[in-house]
Amino acid sequence: MVVREKFEGELQELKVNVIKMSDMAVVALEKAYKALLEKDIDLALTVLDEDKKLDKLEEDVEEAAILMIAKQQPVASDLRHIISAIKISSEIERVGDYAKNIAKTAIRLAKEERPFENAAVAEMHEIGLRMMAMFKEAYVEENLTMAKELAELDDRMDELYGQVIKSILNASPKGNDSRNQNSQLLFLVRHYERAGDHITNLAEDILYMAKGRRYHLND
Repeated sequence: MVVREKFEGELQELKVNVIKMSDMAVVALEKAYKALLEKDIDLALTVLDEDKKLDKLEEDVEEAAILMIAKQQPVASDLRHIISAIKISSEIERVGDYAKNIAKTAIRLAKEERPFENAAVAEMHEIGLRMMAMFKEAYVEENLTMAKELAELDDRMDELYGQVIKSILNASPKGNDSRNQNSQLLFLVRHYERAGDHITNLAEDILYMAKGRRYHLND
């Protein structure tokens, strides 16, 4: 009984660190977007610095999970939770990487005279935050319905990505400043679109954790 209680404590700690990573990724996305709107290079640089902490926490989760498998020889359901923690932490780390890329774009656009304004990017940002919030709730409660609904939001993210690409391709050149902002916009929407894909992968990991089967929600 004592051994089981110790194992469950370690499993809970693993889950707590995954949730902590999720919160850190959300903060990174929020800061990166704010830096973009406000041309705040210092804030963008903090996103780059704090990404190292997210990377370190991912390593800690992976090491703890591997140690648990080696020491405890968990049963199938417990093993799925541990493996899912490894996969989820990796996906969250990738979301953090895209937040870092958005921050880098914010730095490049900070020197532009025109403020950055784009309704599609604003909506993509809000969808990304909403998806992360839904992931957190679905993960904590093992809510499979919410996990599936989360993946459906990615369709809208993809749609907005396509709209922006189409609008840029159809736009007439209007000077160097406009071309530079458009080129950075291409990177920006790509970062959000890819972040959305990784958050959808988080939903798939929750389904695997609960059901023991792989579901491909991006197809």
